[in-house]
Amino acid sequence: MQSSDEGDFTEYSSQNEPVNTEKHSEEEEDIKDGGYGWVIVAAVCLVLAHSFGINSMFGVFLAFYLKSNTYPGATPLQFAFIGGLCFSVAFLVPPLSTILYRMTGVRVTVIIGGIFISGAYIAASFSKTIWQLILSQGVCYGIGMGICFTGTASLVPQWFKKRRSLANGIATSGTGFGGLTYSLAANAMIQKLGIAWTFRIMGIICFVVISISALFLKDPNKNSKATLKAFEWKLFKMVDFWLFLGWLWLASLGYVVVVFSLSAYAQQIGFSAQQGSLVSAMFNLSTGIGRPIIGFLCDRYGTIRVTTAGTLFSALITFFIWIFGGKSYGGLMVYGLLGMFPSLLWATFVVMAASIFGLKLMPAAISLSILTLALPYTFAEAIGLSLRKPGVDGFLNVQIFAGVMFLAAGICSKSYGVM
Repeated sequence: MQSSDEGDFTEYSSQNEPVNTEKHSEEEEDIKDGGYGWVIVAAVCLVLAHSFGINSMFGVFLAFYLKSNTYPGATPLQFAFIGGLCFSVAFLVPPLSTILYRMTGVRVTVIIGGIFISGAYIAASFSKTIWQLILSQGVCYGIGMGICFTGTASLVPQWFKKRRSLANGIATSGTGFGGLTYSLAANAMIQKLGIAWTFRIMGIICFVVISISALFLKDPNKNSKATLKAFEWKLFKMVDFWLFLGWLWLASLGYVVVVFSLSAYAQQIGFSAQQGSLVSAMFNLSTGIGRPIIGFLCDRYGTIRVTTAGTLFSALITFFIWIFGGKSYGGLMVYGLLGMFPSLLWATFVVMAASIFGLKLMPAAISLSILTLALPYTFAEAIGLSLRKPGVDGFLNVQIFAGVMFLAAGICSKSYGVM
């Protein structure tokens, strides 16, 4: 295995034969960093902020659901299932979204995703029962989120070469900044306007921002729609792909448990709903600021090296800061401010796929790997919720579970780097 400043890329296939790196070079030789690519970065950042970003603050909604009786008869497990279902549906959509992309292009595809997201929140505002909330905030929102992500995931790497990780880090920082903004805004709106009008206002904002941003998106590869494939089954024959999936699965399990639990954890140990939403907001602030930093480090020191170190560091801070320091508000805020590390996978995921599989195979690799994530994302928070117990130490099993997942993911990433 060799490393480079453009990422510690796998050089061997499942049969341990050298991969044709010349092919990758030919694909990238005409790419020039910058120019209109930065417009693409800004547009993707806004789309992600109003799709994945808003969903990343689901913990604020979850904390409200658990403390209110807005949906009589609903159980905590059902509420937790909504967040996981949203992700899992989003990860089942990419094959269909890829076909939609081929038929209509990136702009129409993303606008359709925005319509689903907006419609989901508008429908949720009229929900009276838990199953209506599951269908709207869970299923419908997940469809829109998946369409938006698939439509934008492969764009940024096609506009950059030397600054690919940095550009992707800036684009994906939208998830953190969106979560930060709406963690604070949603909690304030719920307190003053109620849950129904909170959903309606956020639905309208999402549609307007996503639709306008989509108008600026452009695919630099004129032939991409004709050659794009929803599936590339030969990827499953590569050891590299399985190690890549192992890291992605395990890191995702840890990430979902953390991001959806912080606000509820803060309230269970005695802090207010506002303090809980602030911890969640700080986590998202760290994600927003940290992803460009992680991207810069990946460009400089190698994607796999930085990813492995960051994932293992996530395990350390989960074990030692969240568990031992999390009962104090200062310690919990410190953990939130280090959120760039537990959420690192979404800062490096696309760049790793582009570097390992090349720009032509990248969309199929992204589509297939996201498709497989449906299972862990469906049950991650439900697992986390089932591990909770009453009392100030009720989240201990949740914290241990998250830490173990990050540790296993880091080992998998390290194994991938030395294969």
